[in-house]
Amino acid sequence: MSMSTKTITTDIMSDLEALCASIAARRPVDPVVARRVQERSESFRKTLRETNIAVELVREVRDER
Repeated sequence: MSMSTKTITTDIMSDLEALCASIAARRPVDPVVARRVQERSESFRKTLRETNIAVELVREVRDER
């Protein structure tokens, strides 16, 4: 999933609103919403790890010169 840092899609905003409503009402988060958020979070973490690895590789190559 690719996403601009300046754009929040309607599905992400809907999940955020559902999370906030659950927290404000002190009730459990809908399991379907929680699953979607967890899946998105894992996808983001994977992308971040890959980016960090790429940055480290570039630094290694740069430092070798």
